[in-house]
Amino acid sequence: MSESVDFNTVFGRLRGEQAREESTRIGGVDVRMVRVTAGSSGQWDRHDSSTETVVVWSGDFTVEFREHTLRLSAGQCCVVPVGAEHRGSSERGAEIVLFQQAR
Repeated sequence: MSESVDFNTVFGRLRGEQAREESTRIGGVDVRMVRVTAGSSGQWDRHDSSTETVVVWSGDFTVEFREHTLRLSAGQCCVVPVGAEHRGSSERGAEIVLFQQAR
């Protein structure tokens, strides 16, 4: 278990290794740092026991819900409610951080 995360360091390493994501757990929270490829779109997902906080570190990221869509840019975030179906995408590519209560 890590006590802190340096997002600049992690995203720099992911870029250098051409890797997609890295995860860690801090204080009962799962933290995922994810590089999203330009033009990509994720699959529909839902979390039945926890909210998920989405923070855009760089680039653009869209969170699509069944009822509406949120377009986010660097420095913006949203919370995906428990049980809400959603999927993410990015037109130009993004680096995002996802926070979810550890299972």
